[in-house]
Amino acid sequence: MLSRLFIILLFVPFLLWIFLKGNVMFLVFTLVIIGMSLFEFYKMLKDKGFEVASRIGMGLGLFLPIAIYFQENSKNVFSYFKFALFKQINFDMGGFIVFAIMLLALRQILKVKIQNAMAEISYTLFGIIYVSYLFSHILLIKYEFPNGNILVVMTFMLIWACDISAYLVGMAIGGKIFKHRLAPKISPKKSIEGAIAGILGVFLVILSFDKIYLFIANFVCGISFLSKNCSVNYNYVAIGGLKALILALAIGIFAELGDLVESKIKRELEVKDSGNLLLGHGGFLDRFDSALFVLPIVYYFMKYVAYL
Repeated sequence: MLSRLFIILLFVPFLLWIFLKGNVMFLVFTLVIIGMSLFEFYKMLKDKGFEVASRIGMGLGLFLPIAIYFQENSKNVFSYFKFALFKQINFDMGGFIVFAIMLLALRQILKVKIQNAMAEISYTLFGIIYVSYLFSHILLIKYEFPNGNILVVMTFMLIWACDISAYLVGMAIGGKIFKHRLAPKISPKKSIEGAIAGILGVFLVILSFDKIYLFIANFVCGISFLSKNCSVNYNYVAIGGLKALILALAIGIFAELGDLVESKIKRELEVKDSGNLLLGHGGFLDRFDSALFVLPIVYYFMKYVAYL
């Protein structure tokens, strides 16, 4: 319990600091989460005897956020090469997927072994898309929208609000109103009451996010030893009404879905946690499983719904 509390007290403020600070640290954070989560995913598969091209998967999975980072900062990731041909190439997600498939297919052709060839390609490619591509939406949120760093903070605050609300209500009245559990074979403790509470918790935080953020920012600025020249320059997110309800429903549903997908993967592979590096919190994939599904949802909501 003390180790879990220590991680929360240390990790959450550190996360918020990274989200609000700068570009390079933000990219490094993204690479660490993707790299460790992808490593855990491939290791779980390999430990159960599944064949995975983990080196190629890790290389492609780490290259993807770097390419997106350069693209979002109006730079060409290939511009550092001396050849003029490379300087003309711009990153394209469709091209990246084609290249990944071609590379994995070439590896299979060069291998003598025929069995499990398609499984190896599928598992490796799924890891890249499931972990690297989904989590890389954090970079798209940060760089494509005004106050993108604040939107990243909001996204994780909403995930935490969903988790905490669902946990507290689930522990208190889970199974007392709705006898059927949410997904009993995958995660027996998850309740429908908890899932509904998660949505309501997200909705309340969305409605009050601007006040919450301004309170935190002003509190930090009031501590002189942290920053002598600190001012809060904030353009309001201001999501309310029907849009707030839509976003709350989407996050509540997809946060649970992200958690359940990872839980089902672990049940199939017969492991309790994806890793053990976070002192009682399991692995990196365990901590960011909901974010894998929520980050794309927030990105597309902000892109297509929020400003309508």
